Amino acid sequence: MRLPLLSLLLCFPIDPRASAQEPSAAGAMPTESAAQPASPAPNRGQALGEALPRRGTLGISFTPLPGRQAEAQGLSKGEGLVARAPLAGSTSEKLGFREGDKVLRLNGQPVRVDSIGRILRETPAGTQLAFEVLRGESKQTLSGPLLEKPRDPGTEEYEVIYSHVVNGGERMRTILTKPRKPGPHPGFLFIQGFSPVSYDFVLSSAKGDVTSLDGPLLHRMASSGFVTLRVEKPGVGDSEGGPFEELDYHAEIGIYREALAQLKSTPGVDPQRVFVFGHSMGGSFGPMVVADDPVAGIAVYGTAGRTWFEYLLDTIRYQGLVGGASFEQADDAARQGAHVMALVMLDGRSPEQVKAEQPDLAPLVDAYFPGGMFSGKTLEFWRQLAEINFASYWSRLECDVLAVKGASDFVVYEADHKLIADIVNRAHPGRGRFVVAPDSDHLLHAFATEPESMQNFQKGQYSPVLENLLLEWTSEILKRG
Repeated sequence: MRLPLLSLLLCFPIDPRASAQEPSAAGAMPTESAAQPASPAPNRGQALGEALPRRGTLGISFTPLPGRQAEAQGLSKGEGLVARAPLAGSTSEKLGFREGDKVLRLNGQPVRVDSIGRILRETPAGTQLAFEVLRGESKQTLSGPLLEKPRDPGTEEYEVIYSHVVNGGERMRTILTKPRKPGPHPGFLFIQGFSPVSYDFVLSSAKGDVTSLDGPLLHRMASSGFVTLRVEKPGVGDSEGGPFEELDYHAEIGIYREALAQLKSTPGVDPQRVFVFGHSMGGSFGPMVVADDPVAGIAVYGTAGRTWFEYLLDTIRYQGLVGGASFEQADDAARQGAHVMALVMLDGRSPEQVKAEQPDLAPLVDAYFPGGMFSGKTLEFWRQLAEINFASYWSRLECDVLAVKGASDFVVYEADHKLIADIVNRAHPGRGRFVVAPDSDHLLHAFATEPESMQNFQKGQYSPVLENLLLEWTSEILKRG
C-alpha cells in the first residue's frame, strides 16, 4: 500500500534568518524597545503591560557533526554542529563564524542540532556567548554578546512599529507598517497559514521564498497606503507561549481577534475600511475572526470551505494522483485513509486504541499519526477543526468576500473556494467572488501546473498575481465608499 505524504494547508516549518536595521521612526502605537516600554492601555487589542522583549538571534544555521568526528572530540553521538555561512551583520558574523566551523560546545556545554534553537531562544539578548569551535586542526573560542534580532527599518513610504497583543495572559508580537503620509488609512490584517513560521523580516527585501513567505505581497500593500499588521504565533519569534504543537484551534483564534482589534484602534486607521487576508489555514481562521467584528472585506487564498473531514479525504486521494499514483491506488488510499481518519478524528479514538482494535491498520496509523500527533499538532487541534461549520460563519458576513485558488496549488481545491463565494452570495447576493489565479501555487510561487509545483515545492520564484488581485479588489471596494 502506498502511504501518502499530505500537505495540509501548511507551508512547512522553517527557520527564516531575517536581516534588518534598527528603525529610526516611532509611530503612535506603543513602540517597543528596552529604552521605551509600552504604556498600559485599557482597550482590547492594545499592548498591555511592559514591552515585549526583543529576542536575540544568532543568524546562522547548522548541520549535525558526523558521528566519528564527534567521538574524536570527546562528544557523544549527535553532539556537535557544523556551521553554514553566517548572515551578514548577524551575531554569528560578528563572533567570527566561518562556514564549515565545527561547534563543539556552547558556554562549556555540548550542543545538538535539535536543541541549539531552543537554547538560543531562551537566552536573553545581550548574554555573553562562548562557542568552542574546531577550524581545521585548530580549536578556537568565538565569544561575544547575543545581539537583538535586527528590525525592519521601513522605507520612504512606510515606518515599521513593533508592538504586541495579549491573549490568554501571554504577549504576542505584532508588527505594523504605517504610511508616513497623514491618514486616515485603510487597514490590512494578515493571518498566516498553519506552520510556526516567523514573519519578522524586512519586507522591502523579501523575495517570497521560504524565508520570507508573503513578504512581497505585504510590502506591496504597505507601499500602497495600507496600515498592515501581522502577528507571530505563540512560541515563534518574540511571542510568548507555546509550544506550537500544544496550541489548540480555539486558543489561536483569540490571537487574531486581538490583532484585528489592535489594527482597528491604531491611530491613523479608518476602522470602517479594514480588510483581512487569510492565507492557507489563515483562511479558516478568517471568517471566525470577523464574524463578530465587521470589516470592509475578507480575502482568502488556498484554504478550505467544506467540512475539514471532506477536505482531508480529498487530500488523501488527490495529492496521490498529482504525485503519480494510479487511480486504483488513489481509490485504495482514500478508502483506508477515510477509515483511519474517521476512527481518530470523528470517533475520538486514540491511535493506540485503533492499532489495538485493528492491528491490520497499524502501518497506516503510524504513518499518519507519528508519536500520536498529526502534522506536528496534538489531535485536539484537528478534532476542534473537524467540528466547525464554516458555512455558518461565511453566511453571517455582510462584507465583500474574495476567495482565490492558485491554478497550480495542489494543496487545495476549487470546490472549496467556489463554495465560499456561493455561501456568501446566497446570504448576500453579489458580495462573494471566486477567482482562479494563474501561475500561482500554494506558496505564491510561479508554477504553471500542480505537478510542476509538487515536484519543485518550496523552490519557486514569487508570483505577483495575487497581490495584483488584492489591490484591484480592495480599490474597487474603497471607491464605493
